[in-house]
Amino acid sequence: MSSASPVVKPRVRFAPSPTGYMHIGNIRTAIFNWLFARHNGGTFILRVDDTDLKRHNEAAVQVIYDGLKWFDMDWDEGPNKEGAHAPYFQSQRGEIYKKFAKKLEDSGRAYWAKKQIGDKLPDWKIEKMKKAGKWDEDLAQAAQDPNPALYFKMHPGDPEDVVFMDAVWGRSMRPADVLNDYVIVRGDGSPTYNFASTVDDIEMQITHIIRGEDHLANTPKQIRLFEALGAPLPVFAHLPMIHNDKGEKISKRRDAVAVTLYEGVGILPEALFNFLALLGWSPGENRELMTKEEMISSFDLERVKQSPGQFALKRKSDPAPDFTDEQRIKWLLEALPGSKLEWMNGEYLRKLPISELYERVKPFIAKRGYDLSAHKPEYILEALKLEQERARNLSALADSVKLFFQAPQTLDPKAAEKVLKKDGGAGHLKNMREHLAGAADFSAHALEEGLKKFAEQHGLKFGDVSQPIRVALSGTTVSPPIHLTLALLGKEESLRRIDAALAQVG
Repeated sequence: MSSASPVVKPRVRFAPSPTGYMHIGNIRTAIFNWLFARHNGGTFILRVDDTDLKRHNEAAVQVIYDGLKWFDMDWDEGPNKEGAHAPYFQSQRGEIYKKFAKKLEDSGRAYWAKKQIGDKLPDWKIEKMKKAGKWDEDLAQAAQDPNPALYFKMHPGDPEDVVFMDAVWGRSMRPADVLNDYVIVRGDGSPTYNFASTVDDIEMQITHIIRGEDHLANTPKQIRLFEALGAPLPVFAHLPMIHNDKGEKISKRRDAVAVTLYEGVGILPEALFNFLALLGWSPGENRELMTKEEMISSFDLERVKQSPGQFALKRKSDPAPDFTDEQRIKWLLEALPGSKLEWMNGEYLRKLPISELYERVKPFIAKRGYDLSAHKPEYILEALKLEQERARNLSALADSVKLFFQAPQTLDPKAAEKVLKKDGGAGHLKNMREHLAGAADFSAHALEEGLKKFAEQHGLKFGDVSQPIRVALSGTTVSPPIHLTLALLGKEESLRRIDAALAQVG
């Protein structure tokens, strides 16, 4: 039976399959393994589980590298960091699996057989069994394969329950009567997941297997393999599921689960790292905003919860299964406002030095085609500084600074109707245009004082003065404080936009 007692130098692994994209759940698993290794001065291993050659995708391998690097999670052993246990691609470890399979066969714990599993089940029943975790794909494939498969004998003698201690769930038990022999090598000679993963964990001397709760059903099978191969048991820690705002397990069909989508909307990697680290783990003392160093210092498997982590967005609808990435990004931008992730990302954005913020938002600005060549660097940084406080993601930030680089071609109809075409708004704007044209000092402070005085002299509220100017300058009812916006745009450009707005409303 394994123990949850910590070891001095743990060895943990993150073992994704290269199937196309990095899933939020995959990255959460990587984060927990990485934090545990760094907290204990251990080794974080990247292993690519690519035994399913039909689904192998070289571009997807690069996606794994890029995803970990985006989060600034370095691995100690793995591809491009070869260690004593290379190679780190399962597709390159075939001879190792053959050696261990032979050992099991020689000891009488594995046997070649061609088994039938009864009549073919209808597709709906197979889907139902898959959702319930009762479908064994390896057995199904073995039944269809004309060649015999190598089966592992779960019980060397009388059937026994498998009992083990999980670092998250405590004592876990799998009844003997549901532990049947299972396929470890397919008819074509390729290893199955449970066999290859266990062999690699033994060979790479993994001390802690930290993975999702959905792997709990595999653990008894793997424990029996460890025992049959005479290897010490690692500590198992199964992380709670991640649920969406509907209380459902997140899935590709219903949710935005690809990490690249969050990068696409302008979520900072350090904010997403912080957010995901708190999905199922609590550092205590109600702490939420934490640096990586603080998370490393605090991380402990004992504080991992059993309840699902809540990845809640403010969705109005589910994304359609056939959405393109661009459509999913648009959907995500609409679902983020009001969510905890958006709040957290905004906190990180506000803390960035303005020069670094510019580097982060530059790709989003370039995508929108703003011409920055006509402006000095100081002007660009000042525009970002004015919007930094309100920014929640880089995509929205790039949209909000548009008014400083592109004059509105037309006014937003609702804004024009509400502000300029009612209550004398256009008349106020015309009078203020004359006031601003005669201003000798166009600094922010002088403009603020001048607009306040103008409002007092004409018996107006400050909003009656600022909103018509705001609509004229930005085309909308949203902008930074109006005196700051006027000062940065400058007198000539401000008057030009006011004239254009007056012309549009007649």
